[in-house]
Amino acid sequence: MKSAFALALLLGCLTGCLMAGDGDSGRQIVETCFSENGVAEQDIVDLKSGKTKPEEVKDNVKCSAQCILAKFGFMNSKGQLLNDKILEHFKDAPAKEQAEKALAACGSVTGDNPCDSAFQILSCLEKHVSEMMKM
Repeated sequence: MKSAFALALLLGCLTGCLMAGDGDSGRQIVETCFSENGVAEQDIVDLKSGKTKPEEVKDNVKCSAQCILAKFGFMNSKGQLLNDKILEHFKDAPAKEQAEKALAACGSVTGDNPCDSAFQILSCLEKHVSEMMKM
């Protein structure tokens, strides 16, 4: 699977930065999580294009988001973000302040289960980052 599609799923600057920072290992994590959860390339294309609305996203796509965050060490098995670990990752990064603001806005978002929580958090991050970019 192409990394561009992986970035489309992740929907947020935060995870995009994590992918870029971890290079090949980050792409491998994404590909592994997609494979483990049966996410097809078309699922990502449909999400990115808007053909699939966020409220219509299948559980396997949501669970791949949770898998990715967990494998990066930024979410526990209960679907809670590990803010300290995320902030540690950004401690020397130019995006540190943006990451802090995004976590303040989205870090407490929850869903119906850990997979839904991961997807809702990433959706919130994407919306938050998009709004910050317009300023």
